Amino acid sequence: MSFTCIIIEDQLQAQKVLERHISNVSHLSLLGVFNNALDVVHFLKSNAQVDIVFLDINLPKLNGIDFLRTFRPKTSVIITSAYSEYAIEGFDLDVIDYLIKPISFDRFFKAISKVIYKESSAITGNLESKQFLFVKDGHNIMKVVLRNIVLIKSDSDFTTLILQEKKLLLSYSLKFWQQVLPKDDFFRCHKSYIINLRMIDKIVGNTIYINEKRIPIGRTSKEALIKKINLI
Repeated sequence: MSFTCIIIEDQLQAQKVLERHISNVSHLSLLGVFNNALDVVHFLKSNAQVDIVFLDINLPKLNGIDFLRTFRPKTSVIITSAYSEYAIEGFDLDVIDYLIKPISFDRFFKAISKVIYKESSAITGNLESKQFLFVKDGHNIMKVVLRNIVLIKSDSDFTTLILQEKKLLLSYSLKFWQQVLPKDDFFRCHKSYIINLRMIDKIVGNTIYINEKRIPIGRTSKEALIKKINLI
C-alpha cells in the first residue's frame, strides 16, 4: 500500500525536514511542496490521488486552521506546527495528527501509521471481515495475515506477536489488539495473552496448549472460552 502526499509549509528548513522524513518511508510519494494554502486549493481539486496533506498553521495569505475550516479537504491532514495551542481546534476539524516542531522521524512515522490504519480499514472493510492488517515494526510497515497469528503476549509496554513463521516485538498494547482483531477468531484468555482460537491444540485444566506452548487461563475466562468454541 502506497500513499501520495503534499507539504504546505512556508519555512525552508521545515520543508527539508519533512521531505527527508518522507523520503525515508518507501510507502510515501511526495507530489509537491507549497508555500501557502491558497495555491493548494486548485491542486487538490485536480489531483484526487493526494492521500496526505502535511499542513503548517502559520502560513501567509491563509493560515492552516482557516484553510481546513473553509475548504475541508477530502484527504488525511497532519498538522505540523511550532505551537500547541491550535491542537484542540485541529482535532475538532478531524485532522489525523498534530506534530510539534521540531519533528523527529519516530513521531512522524507514528502519524503516518495512523493514516495507514485509517485507509486500510476503509479499503478492506472492518477487521471482522479482513484477512490481514499492517503493523509498524521499527521503521518498517509489515503486512500480517490474521490466520498466521498464533498468539499475542503482553511484554510491559510492548506486545510480542507470535506468527507461524516468526515473532515481532511491537509497540502496541494488548488492549489495542483486543479491540481490532476479529472476536470470532481471537480470545483474550489471560491479562497477558490473546490467542487464535484456530490454533488451540487442547485445554487441560487451566492451561491451553498451542504448538507446545502453555498459556494460562483463569476459571472465568475458561468458562467463556468453552462457550465460544461450541464444545459438543
